[in-house]
Amino acid sequence: MGVWGTGSFENDDALDFAGEIRSLDDLANEVRLHDVGAALDVDKACRVIVVGECVAAMRGHRHQDMPDDLAQTVHAFGPPPDELFDNARDSVSMVISDSELSDLWAESDDRAGFNLAMTDLIDRLNQPLATAKKPAKKAPKPNLSPCWICGKGMGQEFTSIDVSLDPETGMSQGGSVHLACLNAALHPKYLIQDWQFDDEMIARMTGDIFGKDT
Repeated sequence: MGVWGTGSFENDDALDFAGEIRSLDDLANEVRLHDVGAALDVDKACRVIVVGECVAAMRGHRHQDMPDDLAQTVHAFGPPPDELFDNARDSVSMVISDSELSDLWAESDDRAGFNLAMTDLIDRLNQPLATAKKPAKKAPKPNLSPCWICGKGMGQEFTSIDVSLDPETGMSQGGSVHLACLNAALHPKYLIQDWQFDDEMIARMTGDIFGKDT
């Protein structure tokens, strides 16, 4: 590759695919189920990440580095269909847990950058449709505990970890940690994928599996 970076659009495979997208089918075809047990190759993984970015943009949460032409194209598609949204999230998970791209970044000095990019993509895919605004809720009090890794205040995050210091005695040490900081320190395949599902989506998925009258 002539271009190689941790960002979603910082490699030639992604940029080439971005220039080929003309329809929703171009996105859907990239995130259909593939052979079980077959790891995604680098080219496929990069294309899947682009689809994830397109879906996030269609939901109103575009990456700042998305090419302008692609941004205009996907904006015209409107909100993503449920099937495309679900398949995109599943495929992004596959990139993280079972792909040659993840393996390559695991051997790189900048694997933390790849982990942070994937954490950011998951976060934006988790956000609700930008046009579907819910009544504002009173913001919770910030967590003033320092992050175990970066030392900064936790803010609105309340993630905590417990590390075993001596398995024989059961001694452990716990503390607060930003999810992004924790992910940056992990092997890419063990990145914590904090996918969120709203009640409406859970009801729809249950109906698809067990029947609409469930």
